[in-house]
Amino acid sequence: MSKKPVRAFIDNAGPSINSPYADYSPVISADESVLMFTSRRDNSTGEQTDPETGGFFEDIYQSTRTGQKWTVARNLKEPINTDGHDATVGLAPDGQRMLVYVEDNGGDLHEANLRGAEWRKPQRLGARINSKGHESSAAYTPDGRSLYFVSDKEGGLGSRDIYKVELEGRGPALNLGSVINTPYGEEGVFLHPDGKTMYFSSEGHNSMGGYDIFKSVFENGKWSAPENLGWPINTPDDDVFFVISASGRHGYYSSFREEGLGAKTFTKSLFWALKSPHAISGRPIAG
Repeated sequence: MSKKPVRAFIDNAGPSINSPYADYSPVISADESVLMFTSRRDNSTGEQTDPETGGFFEDIYQSTRTGQKWTVARNLKEPINTDGHDATVGLAPDGQRMLVYVEDNGGDLHEANLRGAEWRKPQRLGARINSKGHESSAAYTPDGRSLYFVSDKEGGLGSRDIYKVELEGRGPALNLGSVINTPYGEEGVFLHPDGKTMYFSSEGHNSMGGYDIFKSVFENGKWSAPENLGWPINTPDDDVFFVISASGRHGYYSSFREEGLGAKTFTKSLFWALKSPHAISGRPIAG
């Protein structure tokens, strides 16, 4: 697959975003004015290290776009961040609601609301979403009525599957089935503002190695076979948490690359920005 590279110009997001620590899981508002991400920096809210990994606990950071540049990322502090693990998961298109991963009950999804300029304390989502297992990522549909999320709950097809739930209904979350989910792991689900294009990472399908980023389109009542976004977007290592602007010209995701700024010790994720409408289509470079 690397012999047929796609037209993608990939840049490190730079020192205003990335740090010597682990930086990953970016989310953006639909107009690309707000960027949030997760980091394990030494100024985390609890200022403590995780005994299992040796890294600092996760906190959520925010940067805003000024012209063509991103401001230096700031820690959102309390009540969004706590002395435990708090990670970005998803952001509503209007930027008024944020999905947050909190490491309790095995790892659950919470929702925070923006009131004026301040974020309210995240509230745990209900039992139709959270289980005794691990719910690791999620994304709103553009109309805000449904949620796609990743879980390792019992009854799945692989180690982690993607589900959909109607937020205003009472029915159970539905597994997206074997077209999307594999016997391996899926992660980092994201819905484009067009409402029909889904991006996610998978260890299955035709991955180049580790997690690769895939695209699927909902047409005629079903999801299309996932398309690998190709090299140089994907690598033999893990490439995850892909999000894209409404225009389709800018994408952000997490990837470990030797020229990155962060420490390999804690995670294989640093995030990069790509610029090209052709990159999203997966169209190979001619010749």
